[in-house]
Amino acid sequence: MKLIKADAYVAIDELIENGIKVDHIITDPPYNISKENNFNTMKNPRAGVNFGTWDNGNFDLYSWIPKYARLIKKNGSMIIFCSYIYISYIIDVLNSLDSGMVVKDILVWQKSNPMPRNINRRYVQDMEFAIWAVKKGAKWTFNKPENKPYLRALFTTSTVSGLERLDHPTQKSLKLMEDIISIHTNLGDVILDPFMGTGTTGKAAINLGRDFIGIEKSSKYFKIASDRLSNKE
Repeated sequence: MKLIKADAYVAIDELIENGIKVDHIITDPPYNISKENNFNTMKNPRAGVNFGTWDNGNFDLYSWIPKYARLIKKNGSMIIFCSYIYISYIIDVLNSLDSGMVVKDILVWQKSNPMPRNINRRYVQDMEFAIWAVKKGAKWTFNKPENKPYLRALFTTSTVSGLERLDHPTQKSLKLMEDIISIHTNLGDVILDPFMGTGTTGKAAINLGRDFIGIEKSSKYFKIASDRLSNKE
């Protein structure tokens, strides 16, 4: 395990210079979807959807992808969580010559207990998405359980709650990340998360016998992830 407190956009140059190679990049970068709302028809209206200053519309969603793709080994993959708003744009970047990747599928996280919204005017937003891409020409990893005739790209879990819940507004479910990692990576693989947050990808990787490199800019989240991955909490 290696944890790096840095801006992912700055850290990449040192990683490339040092010849770092990884098997997979699995990450959940900011979505750039925070905005003001006023759901007056709800019994307990929210003033807005605000996931923090890192999700305020100023985050560069795309230009990190080609640089980080250079770190991936020839049979490696990249899985990027994103809002449905940006799926096509991220696919275009991944499929570009600069990235050298090929998009294979869209993974869907279905939340069994989604956050309520204005249910008389909108559908309940119970889905998040992740784009799975592999290196061009890769013999990619896909560990389908033998007891299942086929796999749907649908992962259903609850949102994070109870003791698992840490102080991060968009924390992913540990079970979700373990399910994804078990299918798309192998024992001993190196997984990199450039936007580590509170370290859920790292926790899942370590639980499953994978090695992990995590990068996080926020001092607050870096401390939470460091303690969590060091088994201090």
